[in-house]
Amino acid sequence: MKTDLASSIGVAILGILISYFVCNLFIGPIEDVSFNTVSSSVNVNLTEPDVEVFNYKALNPTVEVYVGDCTVYNEIGECVDVPEEAADQGGN
Repeated sequence: MKTDLASSIGVAILGILISYFVCNLFIGPIEDVSFNTVSSSVNVNLTEPDVEVFNYKALNPTVEVYVGDCTVYNEIGECVDVPEEAADQGGN
């Protein structure tokens, strides 16, 4: 029983050593690896969002896209289609 355990540990250690040397043969030592870095700068000035793009009244303030011209909005910022007859009479 003890000899089985000792031989299993010996085989495991031998396998680790063989795999270490084989990996170093194909990959090479870690010290030879170099990395290129990119230098950048960060601007800390904040600008106000564009009111044409940012819907401040929305629960989820994402970009809303409308096809055509929208002149009438409801209370949550969605475009309201106005029939042509109502638009000719003043919009309401």
